[in-house]
Amino acid sequence: MIENELIAIWQSSSKHERIKFEKSKLMLEVQSSLDKFDKTTRYWDFMEISIAATLIPFFTYQAYQLPSMLSKFGAILISIWLIYVINNVLKLKKAKPQEDNSYLEYLKENKDYLERHKSFSDKQMYWYVLPCLTGVVMIMIGKLDLLAKSWLQIANTKMVWISLLVFMAIGVFAYVLNKWVVKKEFTPKLKKVNELIQLMQDNQTEI
Repeated sequence: MIENELIAIWQSSSKHERIKFEKSKLMLEVQSSLDKFDKTTRYWDFMEISIAATLIPFFTYQAYQLPSMLSKFGAILISIWLIYVINNVLKLKKAKPQEDNSYLEYLKENKDYLERHKSFSDKQMYWYVLPCLTGVVMIMIGKLDLLAKSWLQIANTKMVWISLLVFMAIGVFAYVLNKWVVKKEFTPKLKKVNELIQLMQDNQTEI
């Protein structure tokens, strides 16, 4: 009964009132989505910076302590990569939208902010996974002295195969997870924000 009454009210409403209702509904959906995204990114930013800051001294020490030059370079590469990760996280945090602007400007800044996150996620395999795995592989090759062994000796080294499988599993998992995050998180949020921006521009309304 109530549902029928709501439908009747909706059908009897003017076009202007319907647009106003749709805009209000979309604003609530978008703001709720952005608030959740903000909480999630704050948590992950804290985790990434904390983990990276903890690992930098460890791999810096490994670069000093490991005897193999290749292992040293691998540890140095990982240390540099960790600093790069922290720098990227801080750059994204600085790009966070300011709420003291007009609402339309705030939405546009959120759109740019989401697109930056999406761009970083799209390139995650190149700047996040590969440098780290490359450094680990260099450390492993140096520690196992694989450069001094024949291909047959390397093939018969169980640790090589275990490490190879682990690296492949990590790479595939990171790739699949990244694609899932882009599809389920960034794409829907960007779509909603773009819809609201377009709706507000069409009505020449500034909140």
